[in-house]
Order: sequence, then structure tokens, then C-alpha cells
Amino acid sequence: PMPAADAGAGPEAAVDAAARYAAELAEHADDLGPGGEPAPGVPVFDVLLLGVGPDGHVASLFPGRPALGLRGATVVVEEDAPKPPPLRLSLGADALRAASEVWLVVSGEDKATAVARGLDPEEDAVRTPAVAARGRRATRWLVDRAAASQLRG
Repeated sequence: PMPAADAGAGPEAAVDAAARYAAELAEHADDLGPGGEPAPGVPVFDVLLLGVGPDGHVASLFPGRPALGLRGATVVVEEDAPKPPPLRLSLGADALRAASEVWLVVSGEDKATAVARGLDPEEDAVRTPAVAARGRRATRWLVDRAAASQLRG
């Protein structure tokens, strides 16, 4: 299990917790070596199951936040999340993209815009982080009717 980012301990403790968890995951990672995907030390999950927030965030990767753009980091720290708790640990975008399959489970009309943007091939991951959650073999969107209400076709 990922350790909690203890808001009372501060960002430094969260950075330490992220490093410890990244090291633990690296112990179990498939080392595909230079030029392989993913990078050495990045865990390869068979299936990564994620929710999507109304703003298009996945894990604790929020639109426009610095943690979203970090490369080479298996686990990242979000110090000022736009929803509680403000201090969080999250798998980084590289770890999300290393998964063999990513399944995004979404329900509710309040997430319809996020689903439509997340499935738009022209959408930017900075605005809609769900775009960055793509499996190497497959990406599956499991949505209810309400969440799919803004999809065309």
C-alpha cells in the first residue's frame, strides 16, 4: 500500500515517503533496460484501475499542477491539491503510462465533460490529466450513461 502523505508532517516528510514507496515499487519492477518502455525501475502494472474527477484528474494528478509534468518520477508529491487533502502522494504520469492496461471507471453527469475531453485525441494532458493515463496494450473507459452523455456517435 502507498503510505499516506501526512499533512501534519509537511512536504519534506511527503517527499521522503514518496522516495521510499518508489524504491519499494522499483524492487518489483520489470527492468526493461535502456530504450525499453517503461524506464528501468518503473513498475509495470498489469491493470491500473483509476477514477476520473470532474476536472479530468486521475490519481492525484490535477490539471495544470507541477506534479503532472514530472518525468522519471514513479511517485510524485502534490503539495497543494485543489481538493482535500492538500498534501498527497500519487503515482506519476510515467508510472501510469507504464501499465499494460489502464481502466478508467467514471460515473455521473458531473464527469461528462471530463470523459469527453479525456477521449478527445486533440486534448492536452495539462488541461485534462486523464489523457496521460494510457496503457501500453489497452486503455478502457468504463462509463455509465450519465458520464457518457457528452460523447458523440
